[in-house]
Amino acid sequence: MLFFWMHFSYCNESAAQKPYILREAEDAVSVLSPNGTDFGFFMPETGGYLKTGLIVGKKSFWLQDAQTLHIKKHKTGWTAEMKDPILGLGMLTFRVLPLSDSNGLILQVLGEKMPENVSFFWVYGGCSAINNPQEKQKFLEPAQCKDNVFSREINAFTVYFGPNQKLKVMMGVTPLSTKTCLCDARQIACPLICLNSGKKTDAPVLGGTNLLQDGVSFYYCIYRQNQKADYNYYMLPGLFEKEIQTQNALFHEKNPSHSSFGPDFNQ
Repeated sequence: MLFFWMHFSYCNESAAQKPYILREAEDAVSVLSPNGTDFGFFMPETGGYLKTGLIVGKKSFWLQDAQTLHIKKHKTGWTAEMKDPILGLGMLTFRVLPLSDSNGLILQVLGEKMPENVSFFWVYGGCSAINNPQEKQKFLEPAQCKDNVFSREINAFTVYFGPNQKLKVMMGVTPLSTKTCLCDARQIACPLICLNSGKKTDAPVLGGTNLLQDGVSFYYCIYRQNQKADYNYYMLPGLFEKEIQTQNALFHEKNPSHSSFGPDFNQ
């Protein structure tokens, strides 16, 4: 069955870091978050990590480091609201939902009263293909990124990882305005350093940026493809609303199934 954390809310200046569960199944297939804004995907082998941040001019920060970060848990996921001096009077709202047809997630990102030229930044990688509980205590370490191979097509990407005879795949879909580049997992102190780190590395990760528009929602989806889960960006707003309804229904079931994902192409 699936398990959900109850309501939580905090300001990150005093919060003790611990993993939050977006999805967890009895077969150890899960999506975990160490802080509410970054995520690890486990199939149960490690299928990568997603790290999120903002860039404003020559300044940047990871969302987990925002001066004020409040997280409210819903029965369908959670919402993070963040403020920081470099955003002026602006606030970023970040809502996350699990996917019902695949092990993955969908994010809705909304900026309000933001200064000009605010870019949402994400980095994805660290697909080690290792089934080891200790991997859930790590987060995007260079050794996990060694053999990751990325394929990019406009605003979507695929990452290939694992041994050749058992090659694994993860997928990502981002806004059409997203600009992507390979980055160095050894240089992730802040988004700007990561963005400008370059692709000459033995620990590659994929980074992406897109300008936020005040009052406009943007969507991001990371998932393992199967016969039920194969997405384009135009589908994401409807998928987001569908998942709200689906997860509401699952929450009210006494014994929601953990095996409702579509057949995994990687098995």
